[in-house]
Amino acid sequence: MKLNAYLLPLMAALLLAACANETPDEPPVEDPPIVDPDPEEPQPDDPEPEEPEPEEPLPDDNFLMDDEGRVFSYVPAGDLLPASGPGHADTTIYQPDIVFPLEDAAFLNSQVYRYGGSQGSLNGMNGGQCHADNYNYPWQDTFCESRSRSQIMCPDGGHEGVDIRAATCIPDSGAEHWAVAVDNGRIVGLEGSKYTVKLQTDDGSLYRYMHLKMDELAVNDGDLVVKGQRIGKVSNDFFNSSGERVPTTYHMHFEMYQNYAPDEESEPIFDQVNPYMSLVNAYEKKLRAK
Repeated sequence: MKLNAYLLPLMAALLLAACANETPDEPPVEDPPIVDPDPEEPQPDDPEPEEPEPEEPLPDDNFLMDDEGRVFSYVPAGDLLPASGPGHADTTIYQPDIVFPLEDAAFLNSQVYRYGGSQGSLNGMNGGQCHADNYNYPWQDTFCESRSRSQIMCPDGGHEGVDIRAATCIPDSGAEHWAVAVDNGRIVGLEGSKYTVKLQTDDGSLYRYMHLKMDELAVNDGDLVVKGQRIGKVSNDFFNSSGERVPTTYHMHFEMYQNYAPDEESEPIFDQVNPYMSLVNAYEKKLRAK
């Protein structure tokens, strides 16, 4: 009995000592969660993405505008006004490098079959030459328009060039509008000419400017001129076959002569060709350069 009395307290003491030397359990350490980086967000070590520079838009010929904000347009070559002639649907750009023959905005359309013309009533265009519709787009071809002239490119004869109105109607505006040399060349045949200025270039091309103000020309016969140089002011100088002065509407008639062969079998001839598409091309370049 005495042994038991000693053993029990001793065992209890040993158990308490063992418990005192044990380290309490700690919660397990977990690895931090792996988070995928946001592909849209730049990471700290990555350089900031560069924004691409916007490309310059290419000019759209459908929306070329003149200085007054008017959108340039034109009807196809050979598409003349009703009852004004057969036309000549020649889309050839005979001279792609010429400049436009007027400094300012301009309007190609008929002087005869529109407002102010002797045949304007055929298309219901009754009114004076300063009618606003004469000074707006679209352009309209007048090559081979019905005239009492013989012209090899026109089956029944007809208008040998195109008519160009200046930017404003001069009787109303009183403005001056200058014609310029379409290419480098020489002024020829001016002596004795009543209403025509001719420009001959090194390649043999010939350009005729008609109805300029002949007593205020900026050139003389035989002068060498450079592309874009002023020649004279748009006016209405004209004389009939009897030599009598018969003022026309205020505009410039423009002709272009080339060595031309209609096919490979034919010998080339030197005659008027339709300048319409060459002028369209030159005018578009002029508007793009603004």
